[in-house]
Amino acid sequence: MVISRLKKWALCTGLLILFSLSTAIAASIQINNATPMEIKSYILINKELRHPNSTVTLIPQQGVNALQIGSDSSEMIVFNSAKKLRVGLFGEASVKTNRYTYFTISTSLKHLGSEVSYSENAELYSLQKGGFGVERTSTDESERIILNKIKLHFDGGYTNGYTLSRTKGKKGYPIEKIDPNSPAEKAGLKVGDLIVKVNGQKIKFIKDTNTFNISNNIEAKEKEIVTIASNSGVEKDITLETGYWNPKTEMFE
Repeated sequence: MVISRLKKWALCTGLLILFSLSTAIAASIQINNATPMEIKSYILINKELRHPNSTVTLIPQQGVNALQIGSDSSEMIVFNSAKKLRVGLFGEASVKTNRYTYFTISTSLKHLGSEVSYSENAELYSLQKGGFGVERTSTDESERIILNKIKLHFDGGYTNGYTLSRTKGKKGYPIEKIDPNSPAEKAGLKVGDLIVKVNGQKIKFIKDTNTFNISNNIEAKEKEIVTIASNSGVEKDITLETGYWNPKTEMFE
């Protein structure tokens, strides 16, 4: 985990954001096979890593005592998206709140590669206080899911080889993509299959964290039980074993 002190940041739009939290805890991961610029470019162009309709602010490289202690340089990428909330005793008023997604890319002369940290904060309305405060909204699980996507892209790792649609069907979430020669393909999963559970846990897409509520261990091979449902609601379990994704060949081994 990486501990960062959040201060006032002047966004390029001219809006001054005061982060009321004195500290924020963000998950981090080591990327070995990419330059900071390559990591930055991937984060900026990959829409799955942020909320829709986000605006972006780049906070340039900082010195050793800036965002992360011990870093020779670091850069923060901030995505900001707006959300409307109903407030008041009876929800009679509508207010606009901001949601912030933070990525920090840090490099050090003492270590190869770069460390990437990620977290989310949002302005949340408190009925008791009658106003807004900034709170962490990402979870340990959602942070790990996002960071694993970046790690897989550059360094590879173990995964299942299917991608779910974020739009739920009547019985579950449909598979929208299956990678060739992947564990999912070998297990007989097909595009359009409706997945309702993974390892017994009901699948849910969480809009506030922009992730599903499930993840797999990319560092080691593991078995995964996928429960699919027919249009009539009949469920069936399919067992697969995650395989190693090689980013250099863009294939499963």
